[in-house]
Amino acid sequence: MRITKYIGLLLILLLPLYADFAKLGTSSAQFLKISIGRGAAMGEAFVALSDDASATFWNPSGLGTLTNREITFQHNEWIADIRHEYLSAVFPLGTFGTLGMSITALSMGEMEILTVDDPSTSLREDTGTGRYFNAADLALGISFGRMFTDRLAAGFGVKAVQQMIMDMSASGLAVDFGIIYNTGFKGLKIAAAMSNFGGDIRFAGRQLDIINDPYPDNPAEYEGIPVTLKTTAAPLPLMFRFGLAFNPIENDASRLTVALDLNHPNDNYETINLGLEYGYLNTLFLRTGYKVYLNMDYMRAMTGGEPVYDEEEDRVTYPEWGDETEWLLNNLTAGVGFNLKVGQRSFKIDYAYMNKGILKATHRIGLTIGF
Repeated sequence: MRITKYIGLLLILLLPLYADFAKLGTSSAQFLKISIGRGAAMGEAFVALSDDASATFWNPSGLGTLTNREITFQHNEWIADIRHEYLSAVFPLGTFGTLGMSITALSMGEMEILTVDDPSTSLREDTGTGRYFNAADLALGISFGRMFTDRLAAGFGVKAVQQMIMDMSASGLAVDFGIIYNTGFKGLKIAAAMSNFGGDIRFAGRQLDIINDPYPDNPAEYEGIPVTLKTTAAPLPLMFRFGLAFNPIENDASRLTVALDLNHPNDNYETINLGLEYGYLNTLFLRTGYKVYLNMDYMRAMTGGEPVYDEEEDRVTYPEWGDETEWLLNNLTAGVGFNLKVGQRSFKIDYAYMNKGILKATHRIGLTIGF
């Protein structure tokens, strides 16, 4: 009966997974979706593990399983010279639970402001102006996780989110929830998590303050009217995750962990994420993983397949696979990790590689200190 109750609670979180549509590119604060830590190397299948300081990102309930203080720093060389940083620290509070704090920062460097090209002329006017601007994203979070029984952990997190470009910004609050149930059989864990739940956010700033000419076609001179434009609000990138993880091989020398996640975002199609981690003597770790989109039309489109209009269903489909089959390597991941023990402190060094298809590859490196 107790197991039935726990599984029922998991299913409540999974109800949104039944939707079968995508709203590509409709959410804001995309930096909140960039994965970190070991999970990035395991095909982003980590919601049921979440057994280190990166639980502040994947599933706050994983904090309840931690017994040591940890600090982790993750650096990510993202696409297009974008840098992504993640810092988190966890502090066990005895039987009360575990507290976690995190900082996420995404920076793009300085960019030059260009003039607008006039398409009606043969000359290019999109030249540099000598003026520059910056764009960056930031999130500050606090999380809490606790073991409610010897097998069930639950947790939640709150984070303040801000996006900035030039002198404009958008901000809001996001909430995370999660649970993990350990069956006790071969390390089998069942988990569910909801990330980035919150209201819509919109940009505001001086760039939206303009002078409006009420009579542009009238040769008479009229004084312009100062107005402020209003931007369209966009939702946060809400994500529902359901995951399983177990250890088919586990002995004194070796451990093989298999993780499987089902993901439903509010701005893309559902995915199945598979991850593997092999550990030798709890010192050397090899990881790999892959993410598959459940919508086959989307998968065919990723290979350059030609779209065809289906008159019966009144929609565009991709019945054939394209020639760019190497693009299917998109989201193929791999990584390596080293665990070192120095006195009372532990040091974990992790590297993750992620193939981004036409956008090339990204590289992540992280350092975790336990004490």
